[in-house]
Amino acid sequence: MPTPETAPEHGAPLHVDIVRDGVPTPFDAEEIRVTLPNGIVFRLYRGQDPAGSVVADLPCGGPDAEEFAAFLLRPGASNLFLINAERHVRRTGEEID
Repeated sequence: MPTPETAPEHGAPLHVDIVRDGVPTPFDAEEIRVTLPNGIVFRLYRGQDPAGSVVADLPCGGPDAEEFAAFLLRPGASNLFLINAERHVRRTGEEID
């Protein structure tokens, strides 16, 4: 847990490096939007934990939307895990038996 001297400033931006062809470009951001090859967009932004956290949010079309996106976590090698974002058709109560 960071000490008060090293704790991130409340409301401070995320510090990110965007890497292309091995060359990092630093940015400060309030929100990062990622568009996946399947067209799903998710957002990354600061969480409320003063020790540091990031929220990964999949915006949705509301409770009556015909489709919704969901994260699927899968174990990877060593200390890695894979995060997929998939679209699912919302099922109605009539379809569930």
